[in-house]
Order: sequence, then structure tokens, then C-alpha cells
Amino acid sequence: MSRLRIVSIGIAGLAAAALAVGCDTPQEGAFNNVLFTPTNCGYPVAGCDFEDSIGVGGKIDIHIEGIDGFSTAGIDLESANPDLLQVVAVGDTDGMPTWELTALGAGVVELQAMLDGVEQDFIEIPMQDVDSLTTANILGEAVGPTLADATDQAWTINADEAVSFQVTPMIGAGEGVPTMGRLGYAATIDVGLEDGAIENQEPGDGYLYFSVPAGDYTAVFTSLENPDLTLSVAFHAAAASGHAR
Repeated sequence: MSRLRIVSIGIAGLAAAALAVGCDTPQEGAFNNVLFTPTNCGYPVAGCDFEDSIGVGGKIDIHIEGIDGFSTAGIDLESANPDLLQVVAVGDTDGMPTWELTALGAGVVELQAMLDGVEQDFIEIPMQDVDSLTTANILGEAVGPTLADATDQAWTINADEAVSFQVTPMIGAGEGVPTMGRLGYAATIDVGLEDGAIENQEPGDGYLYFSVPAGDYTAVFTSLENPDLTLSVAFHAAAASGHAR
């Protein structure tokens, strides 16, 4: 096993191209005036969907646009309960007004579209405590995750081929289900994984993108928002005769 090195602690932005895998699901407001679309939610495989909730401590972005010609000019988004849901305007992205939402606690909070102090529309944002972490294979061939003796999970990958993985928060008992929310991590990864890193690898965001020779490698992630949440992952890079399929 290679030596370990702590390489990053942070929540820097991920490369959008690496995460553009799933399709984001918009939701109409209760008054049918505004369309709210979650995005950049740290959940790239299936895209972002409010039905998946936001894990406590997690951040997502949200776009708005008018329905049937309704103008969103001058509209700001506000939380009906800032103690549970924080809302911060972050300017335009992809040509649309964008806000960052942070789930501060479990519950359901109205996200309000306001204009001059008058509510124009709203949706309800569900937020749930994160119970565990898992990894999702984003790019390249990989088999797993499977249970491992020395780590929480194990993946078999192809040696000398590019692969990427995203740490994903989970809600619910047992195996749980994925939830939205970008988290920051204290990431400890093998020197081999660091040496094999491809541009845009951000371990502090739970994102690994690498190509490594045949061998065994490990990575450990601990949530900065909740240090009780930790995940250790083993990667077995198989030579050509034992490639992952």
C-alpha cells in the first residue's frame, strides 16, 4: 500500500464539465409564476431534484425563470426560516439569476420569490440529516462499490485508464438514498492517487479524477460540516488481464 498524504481541506468549486452528467429537475412554484431549478448540488449522476431533499450542511445553487411570460426582474429569493435555510444571491450563471442555498437544519422551509416585499411565488425545500456517505462512479469503467475488510467500500478499476468518483451524502437508515448538497471534506488520499491526478481533481470537494498504474490505493473523507461522517474507500487498479467490467 502506498503512503498517505493529506492533500486538501476545503470546498472549492468543482469543474462543471466533470459534473454535467444528470439532468436537473425544475419545480413550479405554488402560484405557477416562477420555475425553480436546483443545480450544482454535488449529486451529478442523476442530476438535482428537490424530491431528493438537501442534506443538512450541504449547499446547492438554484436558478429561477418566469412561467408564461412572468417577469422575474427585481425578484429576490428569501428563506421563510433563515435559521434552517440560508439563502445568498450569487449573481447570474448560465444567463439566469442564481442563489446559493445552505441547509442549516432538518425540516421543511418555504423558499420565497419576493418583489418589493410581496411574495410572488414559493416552493417548499425539504432538508434531512445526512446519515452516511457513499461514492458514485462518474467517469470511466469501475465495478463497485463493494464491502471491504479494511475500508468502508472498495472499487475495481482499470489500470492506466482515467476514472472519476464523487463522494455523495446519504439519508435514511440502512443503505439509504442519495441526497443533494455540496459538502467539504478533509481528504486523505494515497500519494499514488495524488500522483495520478488529472486536472480538476478536488479531493476537498469529495471529487477524485485520476489514472493510476496497477495496484491498490485508498482515500479517506471526513465531512467538515459533520466530523462524525467519514468514508474510507479502496481502489484496486487491475492490469489488462483483470480489467473491470
